[in-house]
Amino acid sequence: MVVSLSIYDDLLSGDEYLKEYNLKRNPFDKISAESMTSEEIKEMHVVTAADKKIATNLSTIIGGGSATVALIGEYGSGKSIRASSIAETLKNKGALVFYTKLPGGAPGIVTYALFESVCIPIINNKDVPEELQEYASKLWDEFREINSLPETKFKPYEAGQKLAGLFHEISDKGFTSGLVIDEFEEIIEASIQREVRKTFEILREYLSHAVGISKHITVICSTPNAWASLKEIHPAVATRIHVEIEFKPVNEQIAVEIVRKRLNAFRPTKQKDLSPFTEEIIHTVNKQYATGNPRMLLLVLRSILDVAAHAKVKEIDQQTIEKGVEFAREKLKDAQSERIKQILTPKMRDILEIIIGEKEGGPVIGTALADELGMDQGNLSRYLNQMAALNFLNKHRDGRIVSYEIKPELRLIFAEELGLTQDKQAEKNEEE
Repeated sequence: MVVSLSIYDDLLSGDEYLKEYNLKRNPFDKISAESMTSEEIKEMHVVTAADKKIATNLSTIIGGGSATVALIGEYGSGKSIRASSIAETLKNKGALVFYTKLPGGAPGIVTYALFESVCIPIINNKDVPEELQEYASKLWDEFREINSLPETKFKPYEAGQKLAGLFHEISDKGFTSGLVIDEFEEIIEASIQREVRKTFEILREYLSHAVGISKHITVICSTPNAWASLKEIHPAVATRIHVEIEFKPVNEQIAVEIVRKRLNAFRPTKQKDLSPFTEEIIHTVNKQYATGNPRMLLLVLRSILDVAAHAKVKEIDQQTIEKGVEFAREKLKDAQSERIKQILTPKMRDILEIIIGEKEGGPVIGTALADELGMDQGNLSRYLNQMAALNFLNKHRDGRIVSYEIKPELRLIFAEELGLTQDKQAEKNEEE
């Protein structure tokens, strides 16, 4: 009998090439929290010191206390995965947990998004008391038309107080509750500063009146740059966040464990070895190409594994890494550019513009650079060390002299982000 093949047959067997490594599929495919189930997150997540801090605060909530927590990390550092797991943990204990990604724009738009994310689920939840449904319904009737209100009639402090009041009602009815605000940076990046200040007033009032609500937690996920802007524009909001948990670049040990867990999740039987990788190869990829960013690490490893499998490489070497990185070049570049946009402060941009545009990437000595920028040497050192910790700069010490240079693999990406590519630099020189 002749079997006719459909156009999808080859695609359905697309992961057959990975059987050489005893893998059912590429374990680095699922990168974002949205693409993973809670079971997959649990199986593949590597616990860090940040997770232990989160667990401590969850224990406080479950025990009857309250908490406000900021999860601060760059793009791809794992904030959303933690936020998703916080919500899942509380829901498993019967809590009412509300999740929102606040949009940028006018305060009315943000207010609408906040009340929609909390009121609508309560109204539609048949397992909550009728009085609570009615309370949420009245609030929703009040705020659903907020965008059509004249600006002069909009009162940010009232919106914040009433949102906190809803969570007081939830607590009074005996429920544990949580409000998770993800992608906080959108408020700052997509709004004008006057509107940002009004939005922060809403959050300030909400946080002020949410303090002490029994069995309630507020979680805000933010990039470091946006969090620094919050502290600068409206420090009163930041002071109402009791716990700040910052996600640092992952070290060699964590990177190896991430790979080990991912490989085992997609193997029929668990095994200790990392084949076709080695610890040294993972260290190289994490340091040189992923720069300690978990999402970048997965993105690069996904392409390296594909290249290795199609070339039938038994053990990945430096040549395979380079081919894999080239294969992932555009995605890698896009991810790095997004990461840089979210992290760089205006002052960091000024410093990098000098290093790249005038010093050809470095190395530069901090003391000399401070004079050129007219900056206090201590402040400049703080920025340079911060960018070194982010794996944007290489730091060298020779006795008492410390120098910095742009990581070679990031030089072009930074130049493009700062408008300092060769063509644009030539135009700039002509203008001068």
